[in-house]
Amino acid sequence: MPKHKPKRGNPSIDMTAMCDVAFLLLTFFMLTAKAKPQETVVIDTPSSISETKLPEAGTLTILISKEGKVFLDMAGQHTRFSLIQDLESRYKLGLTEEEEVRFSNAGSFGVDHKQLKQWLDLSPSERASFPAPGIPIDTADVNKSELADWIHNARLAQFRMKQEGKVKDEYVIVVKADKDTPYPAVQRVINTLVDINVNKFNLITSTESDPNKKGATSEPKKEG
Repeated sequence: MPKHKPKRGNPSIDMTAMCDVAFLLLTFFMLTAKAKPQETVVIDTPSSISETKLPEAGTLTILISKEGKVFLDMAGQHTRFSLIQDLESRYKLGLTEEEEVRFSNAGSFGVDHKQLKQWLDLSPSERASFPAPGIPIDTADVNKSELADWIHNARLAQFRMKQEGKVKDEYVIVVKADKDTPYPAVQRVINTLVDINVNKFNLITSTESDPNKKGATSEPKKEG
């Protein structure tokens, strides 16, 4: 008696549900993603063999261009908003609430108090081409130094946010200078930090291979 062979067909998988999930995830990331602000100044850091890594968040960065101009960048939207509200109350900068929100979302800046409102009213592309003079530094009297004032108040704002549970740690101060920056410009920044009792900070460099290590080879530049 011949054996009966069941008819075989090609199995099919309904991918509709998976496609729906994929499009939902894509839509979520598109709506929640935040574009990184365009850098105001490009810094080409010198290289070193240091392998110390900086934290990914909670940094207050002082940037020094090759012309010696000083810019400031700080992490944390809550901290930046608290800081600018405090400075608006103290110095009457004439900022609107919308401009304060713009500051909290902006990247690095290098203007004095009087130009801040004008700078915030520019579009991100216009800010990149804005002839920023750099944050003023008064090395003779630290009380007149806008850089010292920004750093001091930014640290206070970060401390308040830590007390409120909005951030985990206090600011880590880092200095990022161009490899062609004149040393006196870097020294002025360091002197400012020392004058406001900031005796612990990091210098950002690009990594290079350690010649003392066997088989060391050059590595791509990275901050560390």
